[in-house]
Amino acid sequence: MEPHILIIGAGPGGLALAQGLKRNGINFTVFERDSFLDSRRQGYRLKLVGDIVAGLQATVTPEAWEVVQATSANVRLGETNLNATDASITACRKQRLPPGVDAPLAADRGLLRRALMEGVQNHVKFGKKLVSYRIISHNNTEKVETTFEDGSTAEGTLLVGADGSRSAVRAQLLPAHKFLDTGVCCVYGKSSLNGELLSRFPEKHRRWMTVVRDQTPIIQSIITRADSPVTMVCEPCHFSNRERFSQIPEDYVHFGIMFPRSFFGPHLSDEEVDQKLRSDPRGISLDITSEWDPSVRSLIELQESDLTYGMRILSAPEVIPAWQESHLVTALGDAVHLMSPAGGVGAVSALNDAVLLTRIIATEGISAESIRKFEDGMRAFAAACIGRSKLAGSKMLGLSNT
Repeated sequence: MEPHILIIGAGPGGLALAQGLKRNGINFTVFERDSFLDSRRQGYRLKLVGDIVAGLQATVTPEAWEVVQATSANVRLGETNLNATDASITACRKQRLPPGVDAPLAADRGLLRRALMEGVQNHVKFGKKLVSYRIISHNNTEKVETTFEDGSTAEGTLLVGADGSRSAVRAQLLPAHKFLDTGVCCVYGKSSLNGELLSRFPEKHRRWMTVVRDQTPIIQSIITRADSPVTMVCEPCHFSNRERFSQIPEDYVHFGIMFPRSFFGPHLSDEEVDQKLRSDPRGISLDITSEWDPSVRSLIELQESDLTYGMRILSAPEVIPAWQESHLVTALGDAVHLMSPAGGVGAVSALNDAVLLTRIIATEGISAESIRKFEDGMRAFAAACIGRSKLAGSKMLGLSNT
């Protein structure tokens, strides 16, 4: 029986898998719950470096890879650390790559998804929210049948849940697999690199990646018996090739402000915190940064408000428990190993999953053994990424690294 793979979710991981299957001549269909590709506000810049760049290039079609490269941002390698309240530089260093290591690929998340749609768009169905799946048998051959909210169904030989942190596939496949609340929230946004930002946000703030640190005042840390620093990471993104790709945005500076959940007080439920983050992320970002130096705060004041969003930071455990493998259902990316954005490797791990699953299916086919091999590799790589994210959280926010 010819394989037909059902991919739930058209994020970077799901679309990279679709690209790999197309390149290897394997049938697939992608089902995305949103009505169109850019329905929701999500993260901005993804930085890909090392083996994942080579792996992604070997996985996607040459046509898609050309678009990925052409629509990626130009970034300088280095880091500046600033004191939030007076904008003084506390550390600054150019990043020097080892010999033979290529510069990272800095991709705008929306542009990357569009690039990964290249050549597979006719296999992607939007407005398809998965409700459930079940195993069926035809002529002694097992298949998986999916049911969507609109009442439609689909059948395939393998179901892959690439549907993010709220994965419907994970909810049924691994109902006991829960994510941990890190106690941290984040507001993401971006500000266009227009004349006003250039005049108010100094060049030393936007030379390359900049980390802004707001330390807890001493008496407050004594009263709360804890440090509760606020950290902002920002980086400019400069683009070329607008004459070829009209979807390329204006140059911008993206930012992420990470802060303790305790900012909202001790008594709010998860749902109440989520509601605050959804309803007024701009207001939250302005409030948190109200004592910051005006030159730093200008980035927040000039944000594109309709592109700002907030969320609680959840994470899978570093050691992800194994489950009973199946040749019919698996999952990848945030559906399995959601992690803090502090380490900057969440999207990298999802893309690595897609590269690994493509390689295994193309070389070994679909079986319980091959899917187990994929899942073991996924868990091992994810553990390293979650460990890096925890280390970043401990450095930036004083979180426990245990």
